[in-house]
Amino acid sequence: MFYFPLVPRLKALLATEAFRHLLRHEFDRPKVKGLISDIYDTSAWREFVSSLGDGLRIMLQYCVDGIPAFAADTKSLKPAEFIILSLPPSVRGQAKNILLHMLLPGDLKGLAQKKFYDFAATFEMNELFTRGSLLCCIC
Repeated sequence: MFYFPLVPRLKALLATEAFRHLLRHEFDRPKVKGLISDIYDTSAWREFVSSLGDGLRIMLQYCVDGIPAFAADTKSLKPAEFIILSLPPSVRGQAKNILLHMLLPGDLKGLAQKKFYDFAATFEMNELFTRGSLLCCIC
């Protein structure tokens, strides 16, 4: 398994004014009442995320899927990555804005891969969830 810590990359991104400006998209974008034009307009987003307040926040979606590692299709990998939902739709899916978190062997299943997710949760994810404000001290 290869692990790419998230906190140093988030701190580097937050150190740039342009990135912090993009994170304000949810609040600064044009809105049409009654029209769902992005995830921010859904009731699920409003119920969960709006309870966090209107300050700077980074909402992440975790994605894992298997891909062939070589053209010969002999091995596969499972990249685990974050999509930053707080970015505008036009940039959130760009490769440069997707954060690679782990590369797992494709043949790991169930409990064999769980230990790697447990490591990530213990190493930094739990702290980001409970004390995410630690990133904002550099803003």
